[in-house]
Amino acid sequence: MIIALIVALVPAAAGAEASYHGVSTGGIVNDVAITADGKYMVAGTSNGGIVCLQRDGTVSWNVSAGSSVAAVAVAGDYVAAGTEGGDVLLFDGNGGRYWTKSVAGSVRDLAFAGDGRSLAVAADRIVLFTNLGKEEWNRAMQPGARSGDTRPYVTSVAFTNDGKFIVTGSSNGAILFMNREGKLIWEGLARSAVTAVDASRDGSVVATGGRDRALQVYGRAGGLPWALPTGAPILALALSGDGRLVVVGKEGGDVECYRPNDALLWKNRTGSNVPAVDVSRRGEAVAAGNTGGTVYLWNSNGDVRWSFDADAAVSAVALSDNGDYLAAGAGERAFIFRTAEGPVTAIAEGTEGATTDPAQAGGAGALVGLLAVAAAGVAGRLRRR
Repeated sequence: MIIALIVALVPAAAGAEASYHGVSTGGIVNDVAITADGKYMVAGTSNGGIVCLQRDGTVSWNVSAGSSVAAVAVAGDYVAAGTEGGDVLLFDGNGGRYWTKSVAGSVRDLAFAGDGRSLAVAADRIVLFTNLGKEEWNRAMQPGARSGDTRPYVTSVAFTNDGKFIVTGSSNGAILFMNREGKLIWEGLARSAVTAVDASRDGSVVATGGRDRALQVYGRAGGLPWALPTGAPILALALSGDGRLVVVGKEGGDVECYRPNDALLWKNRTGSNVPAVDVSRRGEAVAAGNTGGTVYLWNSNGDVRWSFDADAAVSAVALSDNGDYLAAGAGERAFIFRTAEGPVTAIAEGTEGATTDPAQAGGAGALVGLLAVAAAGVAGRLRRR
């Protein structure tokens, strides 16, 4: 019976392709980004590492920024990173550095225009760089009645895919919608710090969320927003590229999906704070990660496709345009998933060193490895709902 089991499992394991890969980054992952086609992801870490993980599990490059990396972004063949020390770095897709610039204060968020030729930086001020490293303009957040004695700073930024508009949120609740030249088109206001902003690809829909427990949705022309109380502070927010779905992750563990200017579509409870959410371009896939260490993937109706235990608090998630690939950061590990299947265990990998293909390993270790892969595949399928 044991021999029959081995015979049954070995061919399946040998022919199986891991549906995810995870690597140790050497520091706590603060942020992740993924290319539009899911070819590779980038993770920024607390020890200054910037790690590029291909979807086949290969770490193609790993460089140091010199201080904790708070934000990363990718567009085309450009990779950007921003540090808590105020440095902004631009790389090519192979890890070659184009330039490093400094801004006032810690970098808290980054956003590329769709073609990668413009980069918006959220720090003490909002700063716009070209891909050549030229600073085109910067704007301070104006102190307001809610600022107190602390000078406000930029907390979040989003760029429309066509590169025409930028939206920012700030620590004093100000929401600014500007054109690419930095001209203010309209200004909104939340009742407390804005934690996240996003914009549809053409800027026709803008969504913001914050500590005031309210979701706000604006049109390109501004005016009075569609506002809805969410019952708990919003920690993360993502808007589909077509502007038809907005997803929020909340303090307390709820993930909610809304149709802008309409109503709540669905809600799922995860059991712990949700600091990371994303949604694919047309809303086919919704991803989230919670501080309890679980990565979730839902379809557009809120049905769970699968969940994954990352063994550490999830700090960031990012979906490719079509939702085919998902990047996540949890503790000191970065993960890239092929979303079509429930996670099937890949061999543990590090950022510095090769791994052995289990189908080519020899001896008793190969047998154990094959059985482990096959068993993990079964476990992965069982976790799907």
